[in-house]
Amino acid sequence: MATRFWEAGSGRRFIGRLETGSDLVAEIEALAERERIRAAWVSVVGAMQKAAFAYYNQQALRYDNLASEEHHELCSFQGNISIRDGSPFLHAHASFANHAGATVGGHLLPGCTVWVAEVQVQELTDVELLRTHDERTGLALW
Repeated sequence: MATRFWEAGSGRRFIGRLETGSDLVAEIEALAERERIRAAWVSVVGAMQKAAFAYYNQQALRYDNLASEEHHELCSFQGNISIRDGSPFLHAHASFANHAGATVGGHLLPGCTVWVAEVQVQELTDVELLRTHDERTGLALW
């Protein structure tokens, strides 16, 4: 398959703070569902009580789930919202730092428990990002 790009417009922008103890992924996906967001770019700053993430094993074509029960600063978060199986789906990668500055991270999973999270969701318009199964990678891709 050849590289593809789409032109997207800029729609609504949502900003907010998530409640302590909430699930980072569930809250962002719930916003997208509630506001009927079908495509967006997402950024977050904050700290987690628990981090849940995964590493994609390219040979086995599967995610290896990882987690950390420590409190972590959220050092970076880059993600997007698209449609998967008819519903908004958050795809994000994040890195987390512990009290000593050591970092872990990968593909974000449900189960990240928020200590504090300030979220920005920038809606994209004039584009539809539908995830479908890709045989070569084993992933659901646009």
